[in-house]
Amino acid sequence: MPHRRSVGVQASVCESHCTARRRVLASLGLAPLLNAFGMTSRGKADETDETDGRLAGPTFIKLTDSDDFRRLKNLDLDSPGSRAKQTLMPKGRIAGRELGRLISGSNLISMNMHARDLDYMTNLARAYNTEERVFMTLKRCEEHGCDSIVLKDHNFKHFRLAHYWNEFGGKMVWHADVITQDINAFERRVEQHMELGAWSLYLWGGAADIWHHQGHEDNIIKAYEIMRKYGVPVGIGAHRLEPIKFCEQQGLKPDYYIKTLHHDRYWSAHPVENRRFMEMYEPVSPRHEEYHDNMFCHEHQETVEFMQDVKIPWIAFKVLAAGAIPPEEGIQYAFDSGADFICLGMFDFQVEEDARLIGKCVEKARHRKRPWA
Repeated sequence: MPHRRSVGVQASVCESHCTARRRVLASLGLAPLLNAFGMTSRGKADETDETDGRLAGPTFIKLTDSDDFRRLKNLDLDSPGSRAKQTLMPKGRIAGRELGRLISGSNLISMNMHARDLDYMTNLARAYNTEERVFMTLKRCEEHGCDSIVLKDHNFKHFRLAHYWNEFGGKMVWHADVITQDINAFERRVEQHMELGAWSLYLWGGAADIWHHQGHEDNIIKAYEIMRKYGVPVGIGAHRLEPIKFCEQQGLKPDYYIKTLHHDRYWSAHPVENRRFMEMYEPVSPRHEEYHDNMFCHEHQETVEFMQDVKIPWIAFKVLAAGAIPPEEGIQYAFDSGADFICLGMFDFQVEEDARLIGKCVEKARHRKRPWA
């Protein structure tokens, strides 16, 4: 144990350094960032050290953004160091190709925040996720073995995403979320994504849900047949279980399903008796006990039970209910329940921790009931 006086001296020195650092940050208009760097991965500020209850010290910044940008831009993904990190990511197979079990989502670069009543979140994400930041996020994903991402064609227009592969050394493949409810426009939308270099195509879950509800399930078959013409892996997306059941009943053989999965044990989940099939596609309610952009898997237990016997690889998305469920809890639930891959929207500072959690949760789910893809 150090002498009590020496502890006081150390504390005084630390306080002096921190005060000086705060003055510098304040002069740059960056003082508020001190609080931001005290945030946990997807939680509120952690004010105490859990190990002994004392106040936690400040988080020191190891790299400036410009240094990190240069490091990531110049990072050789084939270097021994990069390879060592990438091998920590568990792998699965889709259409014969080995892919990391963590797949990056794109809502955080589409500014589709699913923020419930937190209206400022979209503006915050838009201010933070500049083009450079998006490129850094993608390269960090690849550095940690997340080698595929879900994208829409408009992402390429907003951020000139082709520059990531051309200038940033990107190698990850991408799954095209073909968004339209108009079956007559579907093939043209497919072509637009193929022209941008999509590795796989999948039917947007919103279209599958809506077509099923409207009694136009034949459009799901038509969309599937159109995508098959292009010789790439094909998926079917859904937020509701009924379109997946329909595909299985009809004998469709997509290369993967991309279906929402999360439990409903979180504060903003509205009561079961108030849930309606189409509420996700209707104006949100101001009432707390009704839908307000807060739930994406209405029948999680039924989904888990049904998917146990489905032989097609399953990408689970919205596993954190758009941030309402802690990452480890949501990821573990999805893998335990049979998901083969997890699709997560991630800011750059979340990637490393999420990749670590994927490895940890896959290991814990090793002996689950549903076979791994």
